[in-house]
Amino acid sequence: MGHLTIDCPHCHTNSVSLTSFADVQKEGTYIWLTAFYCNSCFGGYFAEILAETSIRAHGLQGDISNNQNLEIKSEYPVIEAIAAPQFLPGNIEKFYLQAAGSLESENYDASSMMSRKVLEVAVKTLEPDGKGNLYNRIESLANGGKITEELKDWAHIIRDDGNDATHEEDPVSPGFAKELLSFSEMFLMYTFTMPGMVDLRRPKENDHESEKSEVGQAKESA
Repeated sequence: MGHLTIDCPHCHTNSVSLTSFADVQKEGTYIWLTAFYCNSCFGGYFAEILAETSIRAHGLQGDISNNQNLEIKSEYPVIEAIAAPQFLPGNIEKFYLQAAGSLESENYDASSMMSRKVLEVAVKTLEPDGKGNLYNRIESLANGGKITEELKDWAHIIRDDGNDATHEEDPVSPGFAKELLSFSEMFLMYTFTMPGMVDLRRPKENDHESEKSEVGQAKESA
């Protein structure tokens, strides 16, 4: 039986082996609809594979990925790309994607710790001159009017729960990790995404100069 090495669309294990267990030829073509299962989670995967020779993917001994005579034309399911909120600084976006990716891969402890890191770096970015620990920096942001009381409460939830995830002996639950990432996402959207969207739509100084010039020219013509 042939096997395929990909990132599993179900358990998100990287470079896992999927084993074929059945196939059927599409009438009038050299395309075989081949069924696979993940050797890690046993989730199902289907691929339409074009065979340029008489070799079928299901009958192949070896890795289909390395066979030049076989070409995957379509697949199901397809791994959905994880997207971060818009207008994030590069380092914060990277940490958020790590937190989200760990959640998708069911690495809940890692996801929770990265969610807290997202908050910590975001707070330092918003308050670069702030001093003290994360608690003090969050309070400083709120006292300076840079975040609302509600955002301050969210930030402290992330701080406390993320800290618990780091020091607790028991594994983090899926629901806990998902909720923590959700709080982190909301914090980022209010502090970076929404201001970025407003700034994008705000008239620029050059636009004002252009409008003044057009008005002046119109008056001169009149």
